[in-house]
Amino acid sequence: MTETSDKMTALVQLAGTVAHELNNIFTAVTGNLSLLEPEAPGASPRSSTVRDIVRAAERGIDLTAKLQAFAGRQRLHRQNVELNTLVLRTMRTLRPSLPTTNVKITLADAEFVVYADEQKLSDAIAELVKNAHAAMPPVGGCLTVETARHEIEGRHPQALLRIRDNGKGMSPDVMARAMEPLFTTQPHGIKAGWGLSNCAGFIRQSGGRISLHSEVGHGTLVEITLPLENTR
Repeated sequence: MTETSDKMTALVQLAGTVAHELNNIFTAVTGNLSLLEPEAPGASPRSSTVRDIVRAAERGIDLTAKLQAFAGRQRLHRQNVELNTLVLRTMRTLRPSLPTTNVKITLADAEFVVYADEQKLSDAIAELVKNAHAAMPPVGGCLTVETARHEIEGRHPQALLRIRDNGKGMSPDVMARAMEPLFTTQPHGIKAGWGLSNCAGFIRQSGGRISLHSEVGHGTLVEITLPLENTR
C-alpha cells in the first residue's frame, strides 16, 4: 500500500492548512503570554493560571509541529548523506534494545548518497525498526534491513531501503490507515499515532516514497525510495 490515494492527498493538504492556521494562533497566544508573565508574581493565582495556559500552548505547538511534519512542511537541514553508513550507525545505536531479535543487515555494494536531513532520516529508520520490533514475538523475531538500487525504466535510479519483520502483520483495514496521523492500535494519546505518519511526511518532503506490504501472520515490509544525489 503506497500513500498515493486521494484520501491521503486530501489529508496531507488539510494537515498543512490546519498547521499553518494553528501556528498563527499559537504565535499570538505565546506572544501575549510573554507580556502577562512579568505581571504575575510566582505564587499568585494569576501566575498559576498563566502557567496552565503556557502548558496548553506548548501542547498546541507540539501538535502543530507534528501536523507540519506529516504535511511535509517541517524545517529540514539537508545535506549529502551516505545511506549505507547511516543505516549501520543507526542500527548500532538500536542494537542493545533488540536483544532477542535476529537482525540481518544487507547493504548494497555501492555508495548511496541521498540529499536529506541526516538526523531526521536516522530518526525515521529508528522509528520503523522500533515498530517492527514491537510487532514481533518476544523470542524468535527476525528483522531484516537492506539497501538496494531501485531502477524503473524512464526514471532516474533511486536508493531503496527495505525494513522487513516476521511479526503479526496488519489487516487490510489497519494497513490502509497506518500512515494517517493519530491512527494507532495502541492506547490513544496525544503522543501516540504520529510515528509512521511523520515518517511518511518526512520521506515525501525529501522527494521519496514509502509503501507498506503486510499480511496478518506474515509480517510487514516497509519500502522507502529516495532520489540519489547525483541524479537530483
